[in-house]
Amino acid sequence: MVILVAASVFAAETVEEKMAVHMMAEAGESAIRVRSGKPFAIRFYSNPGTGYGWELAAKLDPKLLVFLGEKSDGGESGLLGGEEAFLWTFKALAGGEAEISMKYVRPWEKDGAPAKKYVFKVLIEPCGAGGE
Repeated sequence: MVILVAASVFAAETVEEKMAVHMMAEAGESAIRVRSGKPFAIRFYSNPGTGYGWELAAKLDPKLLVFLGEKSDGGESGLLGGEEAFLWTFKALAGGEAEISMKYVRPWEKDGAPAKKYVFKVLIEPCGAGGE
């Protein structure tokens, strides 16, 4: 019985550690592959001291993706007002293709063009694909 409990705790830690984290590339677009039923994250950088931040530029397809949350991963430079890393977590709901479209804006500048745009093209493999 003790061995079973220890194995369950280890399995939970392993699942959390294995969540896929995808980074932005220089090109303004990247393709990522995820598995349905599994959470994944995207990691990107922002400089909140300038007033700019990343927002979704378009609604997610609710049949394929759900946004789970956002957190700051801390500043890279350690300086007040410096660049910070952010982690957005999503869950893929079903197999298919979706997009996570993002824009780098100052939220109060409603009519201004985004300073940057980024698109993650998400290929969602159905659960059980790839031999699992």
